[in-house]
Amino acid sequence: MRMQKAVLLCVGLAVAVAQTSCTMVYCTGDGPLKREELGDWLGLAPKPAPEPQELQRRVAELKAVESGTFAGRFSMWGDSPVFDLNCGFLFEVPFTPAPGFVVKGRINRWALLWPGGQHGDWLFFDRVHKSVREFYISEDQWDFLVVGTDRADAYDVATRERVAAHATVDIPGLALGWMRVRNIAPVDRIGQTGLQALASPKTAFDKVGYEVRDTSIVLFGIFGWGRVNHGYYVQFLWIPFRVGTVRAPA
Repeated sequence: MRMQKAVLLCVGLAVAVAQTSCTMVYCTGDGPLKREELGDWLGLAPKPAPEPQELQRRVAELKAVESGTFAGRFSMWGDSPVFDLNCGFLFEVPFTPAPGFVVKGRINRWALLWPGGQHGDWLFFDRVHKSVREFYISEDQWDFLVVGTDRADAYDVATRERVAAHATVDIPGLALGWMRVRNIAPVDRIGQTGLQALASPKTAFDKVGYEVRDTSIVLFGIFGWGRVNHGYYVQFLWIPFRVGTVRAPA
């Protein structure tokens, strides 16, 4: 019984760390940033979007995905409560979708339980409002023993322009050792991060702000350091302290 409680506690701490301590969610760093301030996107070099014909093929296949199953095919409403924290292990999606969007995915979440790599595809779109933008996400995961990595890039389907990027490295798993999270995503008018900020085709990619986070922690977040928008931070006993300002790219 004690062992079961210990395991549950570790899992609970890992989820909490992934959503709070590692990403320093309460730090603003005087953000968000303008698109031209993103520089090299935290070192996340852009992976080329699929060619137009291939992208349309993937979009069509994803739209045909039916009810979600643990076998690796997902079809859920984007405003479902499960996305409020953008977490949940098997139900996790790379980016927060716009309210009302349908989330279609093809990735085997059970593959996280054994060593190896896999590729996933996601599509966020609105069945009702056809004029709303559609977003395609390419995700690559790799796990081996106590090492795990995750990389995702989001693209506007119509223009193939990259609009968000995410990467995670976890050594060992469950944030027991070192965990680094890098995330760049648009911010809407009320300050919420997610692809809803660019849902309207009338909104230009360079007319919204972008939240930039590059944070690392060790031992469940007891210690940490990193960047949030324009600010540098260090963290001790889960409390972040601002220690500097990021210089704008020349």
